Amino acid sequence: MNINDSGNESSPDGGGWMGAPPPPPPDGGGGGGGGMGPPPGSGSSAITSLQRNVVLYGYLVLFIFGFFGHSMSFTIFRRQTLRKVSTSTLFVYMTISDLIYLLACFYTFIFLGLNVSTANKNMMNQLCRAYSFVQYFCMCCTAWFLLTITIDRWLRIRFPFRVRELCTRQRVTIGACVIVIVSAALNSHLALPFIGVVGDATVCSASQTSTAAYQYFYSTIWPILITILQIILPTVLLLAFSISMFVELRRQQQQKTQLRRGGGGGAGRRVFLDRQMLLIMISSIVLFFITQIPLSLFYILMTYVLRSRLTLEQLLQFNNFAILIASIDYAASFYVHCLSSRLFRQEFYNVIRVVRSRRVGVVTQLFGPERIQTQTQLVQLQTRR
Repeated sequence: MNINDSGNESSPDGGGWMGAPPPPPPDGGGGGGGGMGPPPGSGSSAITSLQRNVVLYGYLVLFIFGFFGHSMSFTIFRRQTLRKVSTSTLFVYMTISDLIYLLACFYTFIFLGLNVSTANKNMMNQLCRAYSFVQYFCMCCTAWFLLTITIDRWLRIRFPFRVRELCTRQRVTIGACVIVIVSAALNSHLALPFIGVVGDATVCSASQTSTAAYQYFYSTIWPILITILQIILPTVLLLAFSISMFVELRRQQQQKTQLRRGGGGGAGRRVFLDRQMLLIMISSIVLFFITQIPLSLFYILMTYVLRSRLTLEQLLQFNNFAILIASIDYAASFYVHCLSSRLFRQEFYNVIRVVRSRRVGVVTQLFGPERIQTQTQLVQLQTRR
């Protein structure tokens, strides 16, 4: 979905901008598009210095914290304590989807934040199509992966005696494959050049090649369809399953207390692990709500209200702010998990200790065996501090 300044002749790329459906062209003709186009060039009046600075520094912060956080999350969920749990497998898949989303955001960072422009329109058309598809594909995957995580925890709470049958790594992997295939099919029109683009609101081409039916679909149906499937429907289902889980947990609270008292250390450990995974899931849901709701509201208002009341410059700014807020969901999950789960923090500290021990071992090998005792004393001193 796109906003584009098709009437601006100073844009060297001949493309539009991404994140929301295009406004009607100045001559009153129909709007639409086939994807998210390359950012307008430096001569475009629709792109302000504020907008460029927000994209430049906003995405730079997301990249720094996001890549570090996701690398730690991937390591933690693959550790022995968590990797056998089906929920952790889903969190790994969601982390991979978030990483791909952040990698795709380099398109925005380079061509809008760094103001890099190119006269090769064919290359820009291919890049913008790839970016359009990858961004929406990852957003759909992440939303439904989170819902699958919630269903996995719901099944564990609702059917505690059938956990080994219902919540297996094989089942969640099959479910993840279904999500990937459906998400790719849903957003395939953004990546397929033979479908065409809308010339009045240039997206990935400077000329109109799409049919009238596709113009209507992209400008009227697609914004609402993708908002419902990508944000609203997952949100409603997440709320429904979450409420059901809390009701069931309250009903089983007395039974779990008896289990902790009489079930021994193994049962207590399982209860602790289930509780911590539930906290991680809840924190992910809260982050999803906070970051995705503004984007969904913008898409809906954009289609029915804002097009006729705001200028192109204002639409572009609101669009980029909404996209940036939504992108926080794909970079901040590690830090939210650390704040919400004691188990996640413990596993993170264990990873840090392992890395520190390896560094000490490498230094010991470099300086020779005569300094092993000195390095050991140094580690002990650091541990005490």
